[in-house]
Amino acid sequence: MTDPNNPIDAIIDIARGASDLEPTDVEQRNTRRVDHVSPVGFVQWTPTGGKSIPTVVSCKNISSSGMCVISRFMLHVGHEGAVLMRRSNGEEVLLGVRVVHCSYVGDMKHESGLTFIEVPENFSIEDFRDEHGNMPQLQIAA
Repeated sequence: MTDPNNPIDAIIDIARGASDLEPTDVEQRNTRRVDHVSPVGFVQWTPTGGKSIPTVVSCKNISSSGMCVISRFMLHVGHEGAVLMRRSNGEEVLLGVRVVHCSYVGDMKHESGLTFIEVPENFSIEDFRDEHGNMPQLQIAA
């Protein structure tokens, strides 16, 4: 069971469409971000139509409509993919994302804005398993 008082769990439910809450029920205003620095699993469509290898990016902040991530590589505006997050109870959750902006911020890092969308067809939690069947150790909502 998820923690109803955990803002990250509430945001995940809204982003998945699994909540009757509106963003303003959880946030003071629609654009409010919850600072939450933690790793997030990320897979995106490649230009050739396949899937990228699973990578880990750093979540900088999150809201009910999207998240800001920091990565060592550029994310291309318009590309879609999925992020893997963990709820406070350890449940893994897959959310669809689209890159809406990407800026170089120095020190070999890029900051990218991702908006939540429906999980793209053919994406699953299995996409985040490595060749040994393991998943990255993510703790975004723990």
